[in-house]
Amino acid sequence: MDKFEGQVESQFDGHAEQEEQQEQKDQKERRSVAVEGIVERREHTRYAVDAWAEVMVKDGTMLFRGRVLDVSQGGCYIETEARLRLTPGTPVEIIFRAHDRVLRCEGTSRMVRTRGAGFLFEMMSAKVRAELEGLIAELSGERA
Repeated sequence: MDKFEGQVESQFDGHAEQEEQQEQKDQKERRSVAVEGIVERREHTRYAVDAWAEVMVKDGTMLFRGRVLDVSQGGCYIETEARLRLTPGTPVEIIFRAHDRVLRCEGTSRMVRTRGAGFLFEMMSAKVRAELEGLIAELSGERA
């Protein structure tokens, strides 16, 4: 029986590793879409980041958590398993933590995809703006 248990565990380990590799490949493909064959309309450069976020629709109808995949001075993209029913322009409050910084700002949804949404930052205090600029300086390789 021990031999069988070892075989089952190794099968699960291999499956988990394959899933992780596939997720990394999918994430790389999603990020490269903005580079290949699409006219870039963004006014700010996006930087890849790995952070967790909580997003609350301002009218209180929805709260969801997700993973921030990229961020810029103007906004961010958040991947989530939640089924999003947001129309473009929906006001939200976003809280995310990245590189020992906690950022809390208001924004609006810009586009919604099957597994996430892009948000435009709207109102941000001077303190939060400075934190965001510091984060972007770290992500871009500069020092704040």
